[in-house]
Amino acid sequence: MAATVLIVEDQVLIAWHLADLVAGAGHRVLAMARDPAGAMEAAARERPDFALMDIRLHGGTSGLEAARMLFECWGVRSIFISANLDPATRAQTEALQPLGFVGKPFLPADVLAAVERAVKSISVQ
Repeated sequence: MAATVLIVEDQVLIAWHLADLVAGAGHRVLAMARDPAGAMEAAARERPDFALMDIRLHGGTSGLEAARMLFECWGVRSIFISANLDPATRAQTEALQPLGFVGKPFLPADVLAAVERAVKSISVQ
């Protein structure tokens, strides 16, 4: 199954790298956003299967808040990609039913493995 993915990342080079990885694995990147407002606008236009979500976004905004809004409005779950994946931060994501976690700096294989686990998880439901 090919998934549709929303990338929420404020660092442009990282966002493009993630998009290349996702597309190279045969999935479709719907949009890239750098803050919660952009994520919501993109998700309103086209409902992604899931999001690749950075935790700290542009202007000090929160990827956790963006993930919460996506989940509550459209049931969109996230793979969190961040350098801030300590136990307390992970605990804050529990109610959002995260699809996975990838630490930064990341290896492409780690991102691809998380994406494939997410695809399997959402295709079973």
